[in-house]
Amino acid sequence: MSRCDRCELTGSMKRNNMIPISRIVCLFILVGGLAVLRPHAGLAEDSTSAATASNTLAEETAKPMAEQLNFFESKIRPVLVRECYSCHSNQVGQVRGGLWLDTASALRTGGDSGPGVVPGDLQASLLWNAINHEDWNMPPGRKLSKEILNDFQQWIEMGAPDPRQEESLTIRSTISDADVETGRQFWSFQLPKPARVPIVAADWPLTDIDRFVYDKLSSNGLQPSPDVQPSTLLRRLCFDLIGLPPTPEQLAAFSKQWQDDQQTAITDIVDQLLAEPQFGERWGRHWLDVARYAESSGRELNITFPYSWRYRDYVIDSFNNDKPYDRFVQEQIAGDLLPAKSDQQWAEQLIATGFLTLGAKELTEQNPRQFEWDLVDEQIDVTTRVMLGVSVACARCHDHKFEPIPQTDYYALAGIFRSMSTHYGTFRTQQNRRSSNLIELPTSDPDPLRPAISKSKLAELKQELEQKQDELQQARLARSQRQQKNSSERPVSVSSVLQVAQLSNAVGLLQATIDSYDSLGQPLTLCMAVQETRPVETRVLQRGEFNQPGQTVTPGAPRVLCEQPLSISSGSSGRLELARWIGSKENPLTARVMVNRVWQHLMGQGIVRTPEDFGSTGLPPTHPELLDHLATTFVNSGWSVKQLIRSIVVSRIYRTGSQMNDSSFQVDPENRYWWRMEPKRLEAEAIRDAMLAISGQIDLRRPKGSIVSQAGPAVVRDGRIFSASLSQPATGGDSVRDRLRAQAAKNFLGSDVLRPNFVSLDEAVHYRSVYLPIVRDHVPRSLEVLDFAESSIVVGQREVSNTADQGLYFMNNGFVIEQADKMARRLMAHSSQLRDQLKYAFELTYARQPSSKELQLAMDYYRSLRPTPPSNSPATNSVIADRRRLTGDRSGLSSARSKSSGRVETSSPAAQLEHQKLATICQALMAAAEFRFLN
Repeated sequence: MSRCDRCELTGSMKRNNMIPISRIVCLFILVGGLAVLRPHAGLAEDSTSAATASNTLAEETAKPMAEQLNFFESKIRPVLVRECYSCHSNQVGQVRGGLWLDTASALRTGGDSGPGVVPGDLQASLLWNAINHEDWNMPPGRKLSKEILNDFQQWIEMGAPDPRQEESLTIRSTISDADVETGRQFWSFQLPKPARVPIVAADWPLTDIDRFVYDKLSSNGLQPSPDVQPSTLLRRLCFDLIGLPPTPEQLAAFSKQWQDDQQTAITDIVDQLLAEPQFGERWGRHWLDVARYAESSGRELNITFPYSWRYRDYVIDSFNNDKPYDRFVQEQIAGDLLPAKSDQQWAEQLIATGFLTLGAKELTEQNPRQFEWDLVDEQIDVTTRVMLGVSVACARCHDHKFEPIPQTDYYALAGIFRSMSTHYGTFRTQQNRRSSNLIELPTSDPDPLRPAISKSKLAELKQELEQKQDELQQARLARSQRQQKNSSERPVSVSSVLQVAQLSNAVGLLQATIDSYDSLGQPLTLCMAVQETRPVETRVLQRGEFNQPGQTVTPGAPRVLCEQPLSISSGSSGRLELARWIGSKENPLTARVMVNRVWQHLMGQGIVRTPEDFGSTGLPPTHPELLDHLATTFVNSGWSVKQLIRSIVVSRIYRTGSQMNDSSFQVDPENRYWWRMEPKRLEAEAIRDAMLAISGQIDLRRPKGSIVSQAGPAVVRDGRIFSASLSQPATGGDSVRDRLRAQAAKNFLGSDVLRPNFVSLDEAVHYRSVYLPIVRDHVPRSLEVLDFAESSIVVGQREVSNTADQGLYFMNNGFVIEQADKMARRLMAHSSQLRDQLKYAFELTYARQPSSKELQLAMDYYRSLRPTPPSNSPATNSVIADRRRLTGDRSGLSSARSKSSGRVETSSPAAQLEHQKLATICQALMAAAEFRFLN
């Protein structure tokens, strides 16, 4: 289901706050000044921009003492009325900068540029910075007396007590309690019940799954397709379970065992594949699709997430260890609140909560309240769509249009997520208004990504940080003084803006670098995670606008899904209770949604073909009894994903063929009843990994971290990661473009100790594709061209396209050409006979022997490239030219291939020619549809 139109409402809200053109320069100065530099911290205890708003609202709930209120009434309110209300109150029709100062909540909520007052935090309070004339002149033209400034300082530091109240809104819902009760009768909102296994008068079924499917087939006058050949079944099993093609040795052993006992052959190979470490890499990638895994913030300012790889590895390990799915879910929502038996388990649970931190971030958002609400909305959306298959986020601006989920239920859930701090770890820059720290893990890395530094180097970094902070303050002050002298019609000095920006970037990178080491220069073990804060009072927001609060709500889950309210203990946010409810058998959706995802990945389509929408706008299940049977069995087996997968792949329905049958197609053109296996195109990762596997170049080891993590805190620009290094690295080359990049990096960095460093996002590594850098807007070409999942949204089912761009990729891409060349050498090492070489090529590529016709065609094509020529003959050069023509090699790729492979060109021209021809055939086999599809 598509998201509702709340973005348009938000956009309308922002447009309504537009100001006259003559004030744009003044507003620019006011907004720009909001980028108050805050240290990037490495420990959870330190404050973060992302958590500021939540902590602010927690302060609001504290009741001020009588003497504090007297102080406000005698010292603060008169000044506000006299100096500020004429521009910032309901007395004026269109308040300047969207900032109201005539109520307590409006003052703390702030306007377009951020909160007016943050209790206890002077530097984060827009009002304090404005009346001090640090970056703005408020009130315009003159500065308040020192006595008044001292009063305001004392007032903010005591917690900004303020008795002024605004007229309370009551936002009424169009969804009644009766509507919620009626909604609970919807099929997916009721608990799954064990279904009676059908009794069928046929010997085709082997398992209970088969009996459910066969009963539906026979009742519709259909018969299942014949079983596939054992080699096809083995290829299907290997790709579905570990994402790699079977080896010739596996194929020979399986074929031999198949002749003795088919079912034993299947169960043995399935158990073997489930035990492989590659299983977690394959199925972990499926989960990363829905978890919107990426290694950068994306959007306007793309800053890297250097520690998101820890969550990636956590997911892979969880699938390999067959972690119970209920526990897997609970750890990702509230791992920081679950009990742990050891520091290692505690670290693992902290890393699991990275699930809530991975979303795309609008780091340039000026208003921290808007950023906080957008962050919470994204967390609600991913949690409910991934775990529950329902989009609760559609109720942010109004009652849900399709489900009985009132707006109050959305904000009840928001109250849970707002009572935590989100730590995603982006360093502060002039543009990044929403920087964040990281969480230090209780365990240390045995092999840290970054080397230790000396105490003297650490001291040098700290000294430069202090220097740059002083320079930044002086630059801000100088710019403010120039602005006071200049008329409002004159533009801001470009040099002063650039100087402040460069110094802000330098301070941010220096602070981030320092915070990644302890006091002895040892690298800290950090991660992205969330942590509990004090419970926050949450109000319903009219039209989703943070400055239009209505009545307060009690934290809880959507009532249509949770008949009994969550039992939330006093002083708790309710996040632990929410996690336990989602990961329990009392939840009607969690088990159904997961077994449907597993079925979809194995069978090509889900039993519910809208995997993120189990609500009223989603498609109903094709086999509701089978879905409930799988869900209840899944729960009763201890939520074991491996057992669930095993039960499906050993069934008879899994081994049916995908060939078309005209009569069955007439009855069931959409294959809703599974009369045949749904043909599946392999995902981009499986295709790339298969090319590496058949060429013999794949590296099955797990790399430490990722390219992004090795670069450290960085900004993504022009397809490269720009980071800071403590040493002097190469910056990419000596071309004019490289030199310009290096100079731009130096200008951005503005540090004398740190050095600019460019890291390319190419695919030079031969690790499995799950370990490639996933930087938003810069996905590797081999993944992007083959419909890789969009990493900013939940993707339960990838798009499958067939484009000319994909054909050109297999013809011309250097990676494909390299793997074809390596595969050709593998064939030559296997045998000197062409017939054996071609048979081996088919076996590697398609896990089968070629038919006599295919073999003859391949041999004819090989010979057609040229007759065996004498050394250095024109024919040799002609075939090499043909090779370049067929593969799109226009710029000496043959030489490049030789260099990249480490092969010394000492073989005879005839051997080179044989290699070129075999490489052409290998590339043709890779480009064929059979290589990319499972039948």
